[in-house]
Amino acid sequence: MSDNFPIVDDRTELKSPGAGRARESRFTPGAMLAARFRIVALLGRGGMGEVYRAEDLKLGQQVALKFLPDTDAATLDRLYREVRLGRQVSHPNVCRIYDVMEWDGHHFLSMEYIDGEDLASLLRRIGKLPHDKAVDIARDLCAGLSAAHSRGIVHRDLKPANVMIDGRGAARITDFGLAGLVDDPRRGEISGTPAYMAPEQMSGGEVTARTDLYALGLILSEIFTGKRGLTSHENLDPSIQRVIARCLEQRAESRPASVQSVIAALPGGDALQAAIEAGETPSPEMVAAAGEAGELRPPIAWALLIASILLILISAAVSQRVMLYGHVDFPKKPDVLAERAREILAGAGYTQIPPQIVYTLGWNNDYFERGPKNQDLNRVIPSPVVFYYRETPRPLTALGPEFRFDAPRTITHMANVELDARGRLIRFTVVPPEFEPPVHKSVDWAPYIAMTGIDAASLRPAPAEWRAPVDSDTKTGWEGGGLRIEAASKNGKPVWFSVIPPWQQAERATFVGLPDFTRSGQVLLAVIGLIGLGAALLFAQRNLRRSRGDRKGAFRLGVFLTLLTVCLRIFRVDHVTDIAEEARLLSVISGEALAAGVAISVLYLAVEPYFRRRWPRMLIGWSRLIAGRFRDPMIGRDALIGTLVGSAAGVIAKLPSFLPQVGLLRTSFSALTELRHLTYLLLWSVQLAIGIALLSAFLFLLLRIVTRSSIAAVVLLVIVEVAMMSVNGAGLARLIANTIVSILLVMTFRRYGLFALTVFMLSVNFATLAPVTLDTSVWYFGRSLFTIALMCAVAAVAFWISLASQPAFGMALLEEE
Repeated sequence: MSDNFPIVDDRTELKSPGAGRARESRFTPGAMLAARFRIVALLGRGGMGEVYRAEDLKLGQQVALKFLPDTDAATLDRLYREVRLGRQVSHPNVCRIYDVMEWDGHHFLSMEYIDGEDLASLLRRIGKLPHDKAVDIARDLCAGLSAAHSRGIVHRDLKPANVMIDGRGAARITDFGLAGLVDDPRRGEISGTPAYMAPEQMSGGEVTARTDLYALGLILSEIFTGKRGLTSHENLDPSIQRVIARCLEQRAESRPASVQSVIAALPGGDALQAAIEAGETPSPEMVAAAGEAGELRPPIAWALLIASILLILISAAVSQRVMLYGHVDFPKKPDVLAERAREILAGAGYTQIPPQIVYTLGWNNDYFERGPKNQDLNRVIPSPVVFYYRETPRPLTALGPEFRFDAPRTITHMANVELDARGRLIRFTVVPPEFEPPVHKSVDWAPYIAMTGIDAASLRPAPAEWRAPVDSDTKTGWEGGGLRIEAASKNGKPVWFSVIPPWQQAERATFVGLPDFTRSGQVLLAVIGLIGLGAALLFAQRNLRRSRGDRKGAFRLGVFLTLLTVCLRIFRVDHVTDIAEEARLLSVISGEALAAGVAISVLYLAVEPYFRRRWPRMLIGWSRLIAGRFRDPMIGRDALIGTLVGSAAGVIAKLPSFLPQVGLLRTSFSALTELRHLTYLLLWSVQLAIGIALLSAFLFLLLRIVTRSSIAAVVLLVIVEVAMMSVNGAGLARLIANTIVSILLVMTFRRYGLFALTVFMLSVNFATLAPVTLDTSVWYFGRSLFTIALMCAVAAVAFWISLASQPAFGMALLEEE
């Protein structure tokens, strides 16, 4: 063991075992200390005292004992600090410190005895090290220094004399006598070895982890070139020259951000693997810096891009055949249907132009759950595809954060009209005045029956059976052809008219639109969600308490989700001109957005530390994205692969609907009404993709903890994903498709990580939620084209990023190969 303690200069006298001068030593070989330690030999002497090799007779092992030259308060404090800080670092490349003791007026500490030679002595003997050996020593130094920095400890006196090369040739960092904490920079104090001090350390400035990197650069220069400092060397690997140059930058902020960056820059360096093998939890910065660059060769990138675009187009073509909107003619735009609704109300005597109008498109769930199957939807009366129109004589405020259709019918002349896609009347309701002189007048209902498209000759009068939703004084009804029509009037004016098909259910008696298995599935998902939320809170709290969570990443993700939720809700809601009501609506939106941001941050804090510890490579692309490295090639590669596989999964999810017994896929019709609703849908797809990706990662973590097997966790995760996709019921064909999609989801996640999974889910959402078509004759083709172009743009941008600096169309000439 050599002189492993700090001095004020670089003139430490080192002695090898057996070479110590007994006459200058305070102890001779064979001396007993504290009835436990027997001195073997003097190992070294310096400004801070002496180091002896000794036998610990109680434990039967060799140790090194470090004695102080005096016992003043400052020296003792330094000794105690060395033990306190040194004990916190446990790593194969750091000399272990055991304890501090006092015997017969002597204060000393016991530490690991390393049978070898210090690096300073080795370099004096042989000069520079062989390249491969120098790389090994460099990695050992970085690993040991990283272990100290991960505990918040700065060495402050890193130099060859404080590095031992043990009998196996591994480097071991010693002597934490001048070490300090990162959050205690000790400005104004100048201590260490001048030849290895960074400029800020020499001037009494703030000492940080980057201060150690300056000394590391000097040591690397010595082991690779035999000379201290940055010198040109024609045989030196350019990557090593760059590492040394960066470490020796005069300004601390210009040096590498961490030791992990140095490890990654060394030849064949992999900081992540080094940390895993050492049993450490890599920092988020280490994860972002780890792994390969990720750029794709142009031929591969082109193949992925072309395949992605083809799958996007195939998905759009398939959508026209399997999506509900593709089987219904939409000859009239929503604004034309709104004019038609206004005409119907004006014909009923409600001629005053309302100041507030809202409308959207939807479908009648009752028909798809209880109505006849495999019918031409354009011939079904009333149509299962419904245009909902609502107007009110004064600004209407929604009870919820989305539409104003949920507002109660409490305002006089508030009107609801439902039409099919062709403008045929399905039903309307108008709120009559609270007070009005009685008028005895009958209503001619024939024009309204004609508006439904039903042949009046097929109907016969029938007693009214349904309760009108508004006050009325006269009710009537007709039936025929399996349909009923009922109507009501108040003081001679129509207030309610409705076409009632046989599959229509009474809303107050039946939970309309959701079958039992769907309700059960939703209850199951709610229970799983609550349990998952509780587990996520416990995990996040545990990680924060142990200072393991990526707080910066969680904060950035939470802020992004909060802003994203605000934006998508602002696009979704129907705004009002009343400032007070609009402020209330915005406060609801802000609360929902804040809750979404907090929830996603908690989920991230619950998941990320465990993945960073166990499966850090699955976070590389995600960590680079969180760090703001948006043009990183790996981000482009993962996004391109996620787009490709997600688009394929979107096509697979639609295929079962080609079978008549499976049924059509019902997606959002509101995106066809206004462009803002399409924007909402696309933004919501991003929010949903992030949430599902993190939830899938959390489920995998829970399953891995329960089963103690990654393989079992993967299999169970596929089963859970299939179950969640099938909550609305699934025949065999749908079950097979869901299984394939789940397998693709889990494979993408396990192979390419969290960010690729997020893009995968985004592509699936775009393919299955947004209304797309290749039919140029429909009026909404422009919006479909926008969605398709956006999906292709995501793939194209990912393609461009994945190439890094490579030319997309470059081709090497024969003489350049």
